[in-house]
Amino acid sequence: MLNRKLVINNLLVLGILCVFVACTPTRKLKYVNNRGPEAEKNDYYNDRSEKTIQPYDYLYIKIFSLDERTNSIFNERYSSTFETELISYSVDDKGNVNLPFIGTINVKGLTINEAKEQIEKSLGVYLNNISVVVRFVSNKITILGEISRPGQFSFYDEKITVFQAIGFASGTTPYGDLSDVTLIREKDNQIKYHYLDLTNKNIVASEYYYLLPNDIIIINPINAKYRSLRDYTLQIVSSLLGSVTTLLSSIILYESLTTKE
Repeated sequence: MLNRKLVINNLLVLGILCVFVACTPTRKLKYVNNRGPEAEKNDYYNDRSEKTIQPYDYLYIKIFSLDERTNSIFNERYSSTFETELISYSVDDKGNVNLPFIGTINVKGLTINEAKEQIEKSLGVYLNNISVVVRFVSNKITILGEISRPGQFSFYDEKITVFQAIGFASGTTPYGDLSDVTLIREKDNQIKYHYLDLTNKNIVASEYYYLLPNDIIIINPINAKYRSLRDYTLQIVSSLLGSVTTLLSSIILYESLTTKE
């Protein structure tokens, strides 16, 4: 009888441990889970406002003119096929860019199109029949934590989505907690932390869905204790299963011999 009780107790423990192991928080490992009251909602609106130029940005500025002499003055340094990557003007701490022969032009807080108009207006005082191209260059984001390829990545669009950024880094590791993502953003000399849940479909409507240059994304891990306990529990389950199997075999053999007697 004692052996039977022991077997029953062991089986109960084994069952509890198996249930515990099976409760892997897969919802934390999946992007945009379909759950909650808005599970069936698939249409979201996000106001994708234009990025404005801020101090320490880098701008590609190229000036075109019908006059060959003007072209040669402003564009002789543009010879590489990678000119947008290698040649740029830095925006100083006051929001100014310094153009050859023209001097400083303030572009702080302007969109790319507004900066283009401002530069054309300033150049128009000295030159006729000109056109200006302005682009952002050397935009960078940093991705750290439970990510396959952590590091700093460059992009040339005005902004990218948080999912595109993770794609740059080849996705998360098996232990990345997509429900616990930290965004660090500096704006107007203030550094703020924002916490994102990438498993929530509403993320596409968040003001932080689109990243800005110099943003830092940290993919936090699922609970480290859970991982350790999971591995430890699996060892216990395996050992316990072997013990229970041996014990059951012994009891069956014992009862068989007793019955024959």
